[in-house]
Amino acid sequence: MHNFRKKQKRVKIILNSVLIITAVYILAFIGAEPYIQKSLGSSLVFNYIAQLMIVVSLVFLFIYYSRFSKADKYIENAEYIVSDCGYYLTSRPEKNISEYYKAVFDDLKSCGFHGEEKVEVNELEFDFAGFKAKEGFYITVISEVDRNDIIAYIDSAIYDATALKLKRKGDCVVLFICDKADDEAIALSKNYAALGRKEQLKFAAAICEVSSKRVYFLGNKPSVCEKLITNYVMNCELPLKEEYKGKEKLEFQIELEKKLSDFNIKSFKEGKYNQ
Repeated sequence: MHNFRKKQKRVKIILNSVLIITAVYILAFIGAEPYIQKSLGSSLVFNYIAQLMIVVSLVFLFIYYSRFSKADKYIENAEYIVSDCGYYLTSRPEKNISEYYKAVFDDLKSCGFHGEEKVEVNELEFDFAGFKAKEGFYITVISEVDRNDIIAYIDSAIYDATALKLKRKGDCVVLFICDKADDEAIALSKNYAALGRKEQLKFAAAICEVSSKRVYFLGNKPSVCEKLITNYVMNCELPLKEEYKGKEKLEFQIELEKKLSDFNIKSFKEGKYNQ
């Protein structure tokens, strides 16, 4: 991963240098063209050079974005996951999942979230689904959470927000309040779904394991979803105090870091890192 970043940085420096030199040359040529015409009688050679530099710049742009753009996004997300705390500790005192749900629900309602309880979407029931402008909250109270729950409920939340509520921009949290979450579910909570070419609509998963007071989510990537989770799920403000940050990494974070230690473009295109 570090070698990939070094190579990417070198190529980007070259790309930026080529673009700057090309822009300076073209601007200088535009300003100097009348004088060149007057002194040399023709500016054709300088015009050819400008066209050649534009072509070279386009070639470098194509090489950079074809080789690095998709991999760069993947690496950026992976770096956030690897460097994130394994878990966070809630400041809420509630001891069971029903009381915890009521506390979160009351805060959401008092802060202007409008929605309904016991909302059914695609045969799955959310205990609460509501929005405040472009901020959304979907809550499910469940004793145990596994990988399939995360996938199914996020898919239903996306359908509800896009197809039923016609949202095209915004930030939504899909919260699971539970007693126990398995490792695969926890791993998925460190990712988020983004829709639209510019990722205008985002969905972030959060798991609150009430029995351990742990909250699992991607907590080090600045976003509206991060703020919503810390404010309403953990009842804390940003930046989070050290007392709310779990100290040890989770096993899947350690494995992901090892997996990416030899990251390269060829293996990425072959799908090795998606397995």
